Amino acid sequence: MANYDQLNQELETLKSKFMLLDTDEERKAFRSEVTAFIDSKSDEEKQLVNEAFIAGANDACARADKLIDNVLRNKLDGIYESISWSYIARTYFNKSRAWLSQRINGLMIHGKEVQFTYEEKQTLLQALRDIGKSCDLDRTRNFCRVFVFDLL
Repeated sequence: MANYDQLNQELETLKSKFMLLDTDEERKAFRSEVTAFIDSKSDEEKQLVNEAFIAGANDACARADKLIDNVLRNKLDGIYESISWSYIARTYFNKSRAWLSQRINGLMIHGKEVQFTYEEKQTLLQALRDIGKSCDLDRTRNFCRVFVFDLL
């Protein structure tokens, strides 16, 4: 019987193959390969494959969230000094400027990097849209347009 690490490595190999697929025919053949892989495993191994798959998916989601947060920080860098972050924090989040700054900058609080939740990102996006609508600064309007399309 294969152990967790061996099965995880097999999944990683399959994932690498999947990333290189270009055509529908290749994807169809790959599905058959995955089916054969799963069918060849015992019930215990299938459970380990399931655990490894879920762990990998959670890791991929965490990496994607980190990437989105980095894109957010990079986009905000261009207008950071032009916006009243105290106003946004107070008006849109009912929080302090420090709270907002911690999330924008991904600071470590109590040993954990603080991040925006999905809903908070949407709120920040709406705040920037509102500011863009009420502002005559083309720079801010252009930023909001680019920012909105990059995050959607």
